[in-house]
This record gives sequence, structure tokens and C-alpha cells, in this order.
Amino acid sequence: MTSHQDFSSNTFMKRRDFLKRTALLSAACLMGNQTLKAETGKAEVTKRFGLQVYGLGPELGRDLPAGFKRLKELGYSTLELAGYNNGSVALFHDAIDLSDYQKMAADAGLEVLSSHVRPPIREYTEETLPQLREFWKQTAAGHARAGVKYLIQASIPNVRSVEAAQRVAQAYTEAAQIAREEGVQWAFHNEANVCSRVVPGGEESLFLLSGRYPQGARMIYDILLEDTDPVLVQVELDSMALVIGGCDPVTYLRKFPQRITLMHVKDYENLGESGMINQENIFRQFFANGQTDYFVEDENAMSGKQFERIAAAADYLLNAPFVR
Repeated sequence: MTSHQDFSSNTFMKRRDFLKRTALLSAACLMGNQTLKAETGKAEVTKRFGLQVYGLGPELGRDLPAGFKRLKELGYSTLELAGYNNGSVALFHDAIDLSDYQKMAADAGLEVLSSHVRPPIREYTEETLPQLREFWKQTAAGHARAGVKYLIQASIPNVRSVEAAQRVAQAYTEAAQIAREEGVQWAFHNEANVCSRVVPGGEESLFLLSGRYPQGARMIYDILLEDTDPVLVQVELDSMALVIGGCDPVTYLRKFPQRITLMHVKDYENLGESGMINQENIFRQFFANGQTDYFVEDENAMSGKQFERIAAAADYLLNAPFVR
């Protein structure tokens, strides 16, 4: 029979040995991390961020497998497509079946998470809405077969009046319902023009630097957010476009925390260099809302130095303490 004193002594010795082994293991892990930093020049990170592929322009299209591998090495994890049409992707390169495109990306360790598409209709009327519905049925089905999670309307159609904006909102809700039936989440991406206002029966959108808007004027962005189904329709926030349009991204992130589920991270120059976009406040609110998926977007697609710019953006995100 073991005495209480022997039991306590044995317990103490076991605990001491356990702590010693734990300390040695922690030291080994720390050395491993330090070795990684010494070899790569960067601390080990677990940040997950993506790229809107349009930002690489022709440089990606020259050799997709090599380009995808390079993106992975830079730190990117996910991709957002552009150039989808009827089951194929053609963006500064010949048309490639979406499944083949995905396989090349997956072989490099990248996930095709989202896709930008542009409906072939700019005027939403009672006559064009049936064609629009058919477009979304085919497009949603194609993305569902490929397992793409998000389907994004890339641009805002022509809006000149409150009634036109409400018609667009109706079409957005219908598109999102069609996508949901296929198992895909639908969202729309804003441009700067969503910060313009429209009036009932208007003939043109309005943007004033000073003065008062006419009675009944509503901001296009507010109509698209308030008059769509909040369960079906999500939003991809383009913060720089909102700033250019005169809106505050953080205000909308706070007002619609569960609607704005995706984000484009961009700047006039290299990411974080213009000083006009408060990236820290935007990121902090986005994460506080519980959202996680965002993509670097660089619209200087024809610079001839896009991989350099995309690499600089990755470095910015990896080193920014407010980015997860």
C-alpha cells in the first residue's frame, strides 16, 4: 500500500518530468519556427487570402500551371475567377474547361473559391428579365457542377431611377434564389457608382459634391441592400470603389455584418501605399463581423509587372498585424 507521502512524491516527480518534456518540445518547436524564418525570411503564418485572377492580366495566361505554383509560393490560398463563359474560362488565354482550370489550380494547392461573371444585359426591363433568369440558371448550374462556392455579379447594371434600382434588386433576389437551388451562394460586387443617388421617375443618377439632393433621392447601394432578400443576397465589398464613390466601407460593414461576406482588398498603388484606404479599420471590422474570405484585386492588369505587384500585396498582408 502506497503512503500519502509516497503518492505525493511520485506525483510531483511525474509532473516535473512532464513539464521538462513539455519545455523541451516547446523549445524544439520554437527552433523549428526560427529555422523556417531563417530559411524563408518570413515568420511562419497561417493567414488565408486569395487573388482575383484578373489582376495578373496576360502574365498568368502565358503558363497557368507555373503561375498557380508561383502564387502558392507567394502565400495565396484561394482564387476568384474572371472570364467564365458557358462552362469555360477565357481570360487573356484560350478557353479552358472550368474543371481543367480547377485541376491546375488544385495541383498547385489553390482553391477556386469564387467566380465573377457579367450578365450580357445592361438594361433590366420586364422584357430582358426572362433572358437574365436563363443566364443565371445556366451559370449557376455550371458553377455548382464545379463546386465553386460563390457566384458574383461583377458589375452593376444601368440604374437611372429609384424604380430601375428596385427592378435590379428584384432581379438580384431572383438570381440568388436560382443559385441557391443549385447549391451556390450568390452575391454582387459594388462599383463606385453605387454611391450615386436616384430619384423616383428619374432619367439619370446623381452625384453631388455639395448641395442637397432632390426630395425622394435614394442611394443606389442602399436600395440594392435594403430591397433585396437579406437571406439570399450577399455582398462582396470593394472598399476602394466605395471610397472613390464617397461612401465609408466601415459604415456598411457595421450596418450589414452578415450580408457583406466577401471583400476585395485593393489600392490605387501597391496595396497599403496610397494612404487613401484605411485598410486596418476595414479589416478589423470585417473580422469582427466573423467574415474570413477576401481577395487581392489589382486593376493594373496590363502593367507587365503584375507578378511583382501581386507579390508586394502578399507581403503586405503577411506582415500586417491586423490581417488574419
